[in-house]
Amino acid sequence: MKAGVHSMPEACSGASPTVQLVQIEVSSTHPLLLLKRALPWDALTEVMTRHWRQHGKNIDGGPGLPWDVSLYVPLVVLMLIKAFDARQMEAYLAENVVARVFIGRQHDPQAQRRDHSNIARAYAALGKAGIDEVNHLVIKEAHRFGFVDEGRLSADTTAQELPIGYPNEPGILRGLAQRCGRALTQMQQRGIAGLARALDQVQTILRSVKEHHLFTSGKADKRQVLIRILREVGELMVQTRPLLQRLGSSADAVMQRARSRLMAMHEVIKPLMGHIVHWIPTGKVAAHKIVPVGIPQARASVRNKAGKKTEFGLAYLISRLGGGYLLGERIVANADERQMPLKALAGYRAIFGQEATPELVVYDRGGDSTPTRQQLALAGGKDVGIQPKGNRPWSVAEAVREQMRSERGRTEGSIGTLKSNRYKFNKPKERLWPTLEMAGPRSILSFNLNKFMRDLVALTQ
Repeated sequence: MKAGVHSMPEACSGASPTVQLVQIEVSSTHPLLLLKRALPWDALTEVMTRHWRQHGKNIDGGPGLPWDVSLYVPLVVLMLIKAFDARQMEAYLAENVVARVFIGRQHDPQAQRRDHSNIARAYAALGKAGIDEVNHLVIKEAHRFGFVDEGRLSADTTAQELPIGYPNEPGILRGLAQRCGRALTQMQQRGIAGLARALDQVQTILRSVKEHHLFTSGKADKRQVLIRILREVGELMVQTRPLLQRLGSSADAVMQRARSRLMAMHEVIKPLMGHIVHWIPTGKVAAHKIVPVGIPQARASVRNKAGKKTEFGLAYLISRLGGGYLLGERIVANADERQMPLKALAGYRAIFGQEATPELVVYDRGGDSTPTRQQLALAGGKDVGIQPKGNRPWSVAEAVREQMRSERGRTEGSIGTLKSNRYKFNKPKERLWPTLEMAGPRSILSFNLNKFMRDLVALTQ
């Protein structure tokens, strides 16, 4: 059975190449087309256009280039299914017939030449909130098909590791100095005077960091150089602080961006200094240590796992619904884990309603606390499968314990799949916070879209 016939040009060999049209049949049972027919396009369009409108896209026919909603809604959805970046999506459209059928442009010769920059803007304008809303719609639709069992909820925490080197203290301070230096250079190029001293101070810090790495040996010597680098960074902050007020009223967009970067460094310096001062006498990583100064939301998470005591990145709570669909929420690193089962319940209720409660709630011993158990029971949880700490007795029957172990194993397996190269949860390529914030939810949504597609395929077999 065919879903459509796509005509495409074929270049013939010879001195004078000609163009010949060939026809390619696309089966209606292709997984992507099964998914296309199942997705709630009206609801998806409403969510995505609302977020695009908030980001200033010309949705309603105002002056300027109109935003082609009928194209970009399925295009961004396809990009999320494939877990592609914009350039990969551009190449995929150029070479894949089914992709053009999915977006409804199989007869449009321009679809093969869709510019990646517009694709990137469409994705970025959706934002984290838009990604989360789309994920909720996908789960609700999968539930309508009977693929989601709302009676089971299992959750665990994990770290989304960032692609950064080991964040030693001199390296972090070097990064701070470099970011300040770039902001100061931009200001100087815009005609701001009186920056020579601060720029010299940046170079002083960079030389001290080089000395620490290359020309010191022994803990005592390295500690003394690190203390000196701290003083030099503190002096740089004193020298640059007046600039924040001085440039506050500038209308120059470049100046405002440079000022924002400088302000971000001033905001991060106080907690960062505390983390480094903690490390100098103890040699231990502070519980909430800032790792890259450009992304202060990222932290060192002490996990105490075999071979990896500390992970550097963003902390997430991943919840697995019965049937294998995932929810995710970024949390503060080293947050009170006893609250995580309740956070998982809140995410569940965002899908199924504020009165809904799964019969089985599963979490590991980190969530074990009497108040948490009591609140879950009061919420209507029949079996609260939280592993007790130490020698405390289980509060559930042996059969439920076995079910709990099974659910936890599935959750850990789903998290492992999420971190694979297929879904790119770990070590995302994004470097700026607005798109990095979207990376985790994007991976979770891609996981769910592909799960939905596999479930639909199974129905046809």
